[in-house]
Amino acid sequence: MASGDAVSEPAWRDALAGALVTAGIEVACWVPDKRLAPIVTSLEDLNVPVRTLTREEECIGYAAGFRAAGGAPVVLIQCSGLGNSFNALGSLATPYGLGFVMILSMRGTLGERNPAQVELGRNTKAMLELFGIQSFSITPAADVDQVVRGGYALADGARQVVALVLEPELEAGT
Repeated sequence: MASGDAVSEPAWRDALAGALVTAGIEVACWVPDKRLAPIVTSLEDLNVPVRTLTREEECIGYAAGFRAAGGAPVVLIQCSGLGNSFNALGSLATPYGLGFVMILSMRGTLGERNPAQVELGRNTKAMLELFGIQSFSITPAADVDQVVRGGYALADGARQVVALVLEPELEAGT
């Protein structure tokens, strides 16, 4: 796909999973989420072991441990659960350079109907920035492969936690 070409729904999910595997991801962990489920299925289809956990901070701990052992994990969580993970991010992953990629499914933004989701959705990127975690958007116009490769390189080479944000525009028209 050429840079700037839109990745159609649901092909963007398969493209995202394929790009993660091509980049070098060896294992995935996640808290179940309807929007993330097809990505996880695609990862499983590509023979990536997937660990299903019940809390976001468990995902961060699992990924940090896997990274400390020399592996390349990916964390898939909903942004509304990100608040649960900041202690693990701020006291484990970021200070010890245990960088990995997080895929964040956004809630509380464009099109949200549940008021309980709005505050974390509105503040996700600002909170990530406060913790020194760079975020990069995946939108219909994004070159998924380039964003994933760049995010993985930053996580792996610079040992940084990197958030790849699934923007709500991905779901437009579906």
